[in-house]
Parts: sequence; structure tokens; C-alpha cells
Amino acid sequence: MAKATAPLMSMDASGQIGKTLVFQKGGTVRRYVVPANPNTTAQRTVRDKLGDIQRALKTLGAVLRTELKSGFGARWNSMIVGELTKNDGALLATYTAEFNAFTSQQKTDWDTADTSVPVLLAAGLPLYAAAKAAKAIALVQGVVLTLSAPSASNSVTVGAEWVASS
Repeated sequence: MAKATAPLMSMDASGQIGKTLVFQKGGTVRRYVVPANPNTTAQRTVRDKLGDIQRALKTLGAVLRTELKSGFGARWNSMIVGELTKNDGALLATYTAEFNAFTSQQKTDWDTADTSVPVLLAAGLPLYAAAKAAKAIALVQGVVLTLSAPSASNSVTVGAEWVASS
């Protein structure tokens, strides 16, 4: 059952109306879809990649979180995940290839800077990919972020900026 805080469609609502509409946080409305869970190997692989990226996003500190929310809106994390996974994960594949070209020491440095624990992606890659995607989105949208552009040699800087809380 949907809960409206004012006359329907004039303020905000949450929940669903029958099996037709679902009202979400932030004023968005979507069509109701019956959830499916094929639980195939390919589906688990996708879920593990998404989980790895989300775990990296959860380590984000207050400063950068505020910047991303201010610059990208309330769904900033979905924007970053969407950027990395659109076109069958083309951008994530590009960042993975870049990451794989790093030296062993550079990979270790990124792993040390990344406080999340990935399940499927290489250690350090979720932070690198999420930070690269955030910078790419900011560039396209004209948003200024204090986050340094991630590269092979600046994992310590990016890692510190990523988790900074003051």
C-alpha cells in the first residue's frame, strides 16, 4: 500500500499501488515488475562485481560524499555504478585493463589504499574504478571534485581523499 504525505502526485509518496506503480525515495515512480532470480553463474558474476563496487563506495568519507551528493544528486552512487556497468561493463573493462597494466607494486599500493574487501574484482580495482568513474562523470557534468584523478602512481593520495571525513 502506498503512503502519500499530501494529495497524490502533489508532494511525496512511498510504497506501491497494487501491482501497477511503485513510488521511490526522491519522488521517482516506476512500473511494478515481478522480481526474478535466475541465480545463474553469469548473474552471480554480475552481482559480485556490483557488490565489489558498492563496497568501495561505502568506504567514501563525508567530504567527498557531500561533494558527490551535491554535484550528482541523491542517486550519486547509482550514477557511478551505472557508468561502470553500462554497455556490458565497457568502462569497467577499460579500467580493469588499465589496472592490470600497473606494476605489481602499484597494484599492491592500490590494494592498500582500498579499504573495501572485494569478492570478485582484483583487490584495489574497485576503488580505482569507482574513483575514475566519479572523475569522468564530474568532467562531463562540469562538477568540481577535490578528488585527484586516479593514476597508477597516486593510490595513497586518492585513497586518503576517498576516505577523508574532515
